Amino acid sequence: MTLSAAQLRWGRLALVLFGTWAIFYRFWPVSHKHHFIGHPQQAWDDIAAIENGTLGFGKVFAINMASRPDKRDNIALGSSVCDFSVDWIDGVFPEDINPKTYPYNWKKDNQKSEYAARRAHVNGMRRIVEDRIGSAIIMEDDSDWDVNIKVQLQNFALGLREIQGTTDVPNTSPYGDDWDVLWIGHCGIECRTDLPFYEAPNDFTVPQSRHFLPYLRDASRFERPDHARLTCAIQDGVCTNMYAVSYQGAQRILAALSVNPLGLAEDIDIGAQFDTSLGAICGNGYLRCFAPYPALTGTYRSAGASEKSSDINDVKGDAVGFETRGVLYSTMLNVKQILNRQPVRATWEDVERPFMESDMIKIGAGSIYMVQLAADKKPRP
Repeated sequence: MTLSAAQLRWGRLALVLFGTWAIFYRFWPVSHKHHFIGHPQQAWDDIAAIENGTLGFGKVFAINMASRPDKRDNIALGSSVCDFSVDWIDGVFPEDINPKTYPYNWKKDNQKSEYAARRAHVNGMRRIVEDRIGSAIIMEDDSDWDVNIKVQLQNFALGLREIQGTTDVPNTSPYGDDWDVLWIGHCGIECRTDLPFYEAPNDFTVPQSRHFLPYLRDASRFERPDHARLTCAIQDGVCTNMYAVSYQGAQRILAALSVNPLGLAEDIDIGAQFDTSLGAICGNGYLRCFAPYPALTGTYRSAGASEKSSDINDVKGDAVGFETRGVLYSTMLNVKQILNRQPVRATWEDVERPFMESDMIKIGAGSIYMVQLAADKKPRP
């Protein structure tokens, strides 16, 4: 059977249209597009370990100066009402530092108090190494966390297992076996886009973005629906109000920021404040670093003179009231309610749920995605 001239013309036109559509689809820059991978099959066998007195880690430490017993009181009571225990790492005063201890590459235009703060964190790494602690949280003494922190961390752990590729129950930690740093509390991260990320939807403990801490690093390349929290591998971060480190991670940080074997710091450390240096060595592949977005923890400031808020920077100003930033159902602001067995209140009045409810967060309801950026969609040569 032969085709008519009209049929041939229509056939050629259809091929042209199809080819045009295919080229348009292949090369049109689709920014921030998420490619769904699947709903993970999650292992629950040891997830309850996160409900223990150290949140599923070997220890929980807080850095505190002896001159600030008020901040120590905050952390001691806040951890008590949330049923976990805190040990202490002494803060370091600038005047107590021998100048001989400065790393050779420390930037001399930084404040002495900034090196003192870095030294306190490095002392925490040494404590983990000396005591052979499998993993530990280190927090600063102005930290605050959601009253749901244990449930939040369980969800975080399940996401971490998936993006680490853990298919079985981990051997060393409920958070997985392939990490050095978990940047739990931060004021900005940059997620890696070459690895999958995990999205946990329907988490009503996620504050609106207007109530985030001021974020100094941009994770916005990841689309995030309201009430969703992401877990991703990171290439940078800033602010170390709370993070976890594995034993091997502590060894590697101690090597990079202090011991410096065979010029290691020349390649990976930028001689900066602790959080800035940590972000840099997460980004160059020396450490395997992961984080939630937005952060799980925030910061707390007691009422009184404004200079009470920082032991590093010289803060001046009028007296201030109690304030928490970055946490929707603040532990510090709800101590009275918890002790009196009253409903937990939201930090801000302009929120969807002013009181905490039983369905704020669902454990394990998440999915794995990849991100494809416009810059990745380039024509083939």
